[in-house]
Amino acid sequence: MTVIRPNSISGVSSITGSGGDISIFRADGTAADVTVNNITSGVVTATTFAGNVTGNVTGNISGTTATFTGDVGVGGKLTYEDVTNIDSVGVITARDGLRVTGIATVSSLEIADGTVSVNKHSVGVGTTTTAGRNAGVGTAVGTIDFNSQTNRLEVYNGTEWLRISTSVYPSDNFAVKYLVIGGGGAGGGSFRGGGGGAGAYRTNWNNENQGGGQSAAAAKQISISTAYSVVIGDGGAGVGGQNGNNGGQSKFDDITADGGGGGGKYVTAANTNSGNGSGGGGGGYTGTNTAGGAGGTYGYAGGGGSTGAQCGGGGGGAAGAGVIGGGGGTNGDGGSALASTITGTSVLRAGGGGAGAYEAGNNYPIGGGGGAGDGGHGYQIGKDATVNTGSGGGGSPGASGQRGGNGGSGIVILRFPDSYVATYTVGTTKTSSTIGSDKIDVITATSDSSQTVTFTAAN
Repeated sequence: MTVIRPNSISGVSSITGSGGDISIFRADGTAADVTVNNITSGVVTATTFAGNVTGNVTGNISGTTATFTGDVGVGGKLTYEDVTNIDSVGVITARDGLRVTGIATVSSLEIADGTVSVNKHSVGVGTTTTAGRNAGVGTAVGTIDFNSQTNRLEVYNGTEWLRISTSVYPSDNFAVKYLVIGGGGAGGGSFRGGGGGAGAYRTNWNNENQGGGQSAAAAKQISISTAYSVVIGDGGAGVGGQNGNNGGQSKFDDITADGGGGGGKYVTAANTNSGNGSGGGGGGYTGTNTAGGAGGTYGYAGGGGSTGAQCGGGGGGAAGAGVIGGGGGTNGDGGSALASTITGTSVLRAGGGGAGAYEAGNNYPIGGGGGAGDGGHGYQIGKDATVNTGSGGGGSPGASGQRGGNGGSGIVILRFPDSYVATYTVGTTKTSSTIGSDKIDVITATSDSSQTVTFTAAN
């Protein structure tokens, strides 16, 4: 090692140490400081550096620790293990997850697949199909998704996926759609009986017409936890050798649909119609005019019995009047039924019954559709109408002791949001189905007039 003392050198332009190291000491023997203006090559090794390092540093800087009291700017990628604070204007990628034990403040957060996001005023839920959900989109209890096939929010309870109700109705009220039809009247008995009239046809569904040419009724408001009366009217019964009986009244709360009028027997006017349904047809006889029953608000009149041929008049229907008796191809036909789509398909109901005929009368008067009983020609009983259609029974062609066809019983159909549940008292017979977000209850029988339905919010 070469030793150089400051009081022993003057005018030296270079120094070479033979041992590879050079040490510089003060006059008192302590190590001296060295001030160097420029080092252009080689390696500088020191235990510490004091002062600022200015200019550009090329190559790598390695160390065990570093402390910065000011800002550090990194133009490339910064890789680190544990930090206390991060303020980045770019993207931060955490390879092993991000753990936050305090409050995380973000303007928005999006999951990598792009279907789940959290924003300032909303939370986006993942979207999937039924097949995707069942394949294991999320099977943890409490998992929520949006099913794009059913347009539903769903939650997994550990064993099955349940729908999350999103409907909100102010003041616990909601609107229900309905179709209420009274029982059809029976056809007249004995000879050439008139057809039975259809029950009143009342609805507020989908702007479809009511019976008797009335336009659709207004919305029906329902309050939850209130009991509403529901009654199914019986079809009128045919009686041997007599006028047919009127049908019974169907009812949903204050929506009443009276039964249709019974058809007249031989040479007899139809029953008086004091309700809001259709009238029955008059009994036929050559040379005698027998009146059909008048039409009500929600049904048409029955046809009169023939004055020129042995043919009764057709019963009135919800969509048209019964045809008067006679010998023509449509004489004695029942009035037309009316179609409704409240159950999701178009169904005809409430047609008038066809009349009975003989000899020169129409050789086969027919019912007005919708399950109405046809008439007939020659000696036979009147034909029954289909149950739960509110249609009229067919008139009896003869003989004197024969009965007219029975009228069809009435029906009540309710359509309402499936965010509500309808509970019926004992004695009510019904079926239920769902279309979209609507539930449809079809009530086909009640044991008496005391049955009710109460609506509550679904869980």
